[in-house]
Amino acid sequence: MWKALFLMLLPLLAFAGEGTSSFSPWSSYGLELGSVMPVNDSWNEETSAFLYGNFIANFQVLPMMSVTGDAGYAFPGNGFNVKIGLEQQLLSTDFSPFVGGMAGLDIVPDDDHVSKFSDRVGPILEANAGLLFFRNSYFSFRLKGSYQWTFDKELDHGWGVSLGVLFANSRPGLKAIDVSK
Repeated sequence: MWKALFLMLLPLLAFAGEGTSSFSPWSSYGLELGSVMPVNDSWNEETSAFLYGNFIANFQVLPMMSVTGDAGYAFPGNGFNVKIGLEQQLLSTDFSPFVGGMAGLDIVPDDDHVSKFSDRVGPILEANAGLLFFRNSYFSFRLKGSYQWTFDKELDHGWGVSLGVLFANSRPGLKAIDVSK
């Protein structure tokens, strides 16, 4: 009787250490609306703030780190931007603060404070922080505060705030079973 019971339990004991879960990356895409308030004098004289809309992408490549991308339009003044960056989430909960940075190309949204179009084009750097709501869900929000520098003729810089809505393209937070061990 004991031998039969032992033989029935042996396969369960053999697989006891197997099936550990590993992280499976996912992506999400969405839209972001925000505003930037210029700080430097020449840009601030022309406008106190401008609005923008961005298409945003988030690639969760590690459990707590994302590669992010933005591309959008700013108005009034016909500005455009394309940026890529990193976002480090600070908590592994559904509501997580984050810090990040981005770099890219910006066309400053103001036609009046420079005489030529080429004078308002330049690389952009952005430092940001915020809150990510429903981090491991099919639907998430990103509230972000930022400071950005555009290295055009005037070195335009300013504060920004935005709210983004992201929709997951695959199963967020999915744990794959690693049976290779």
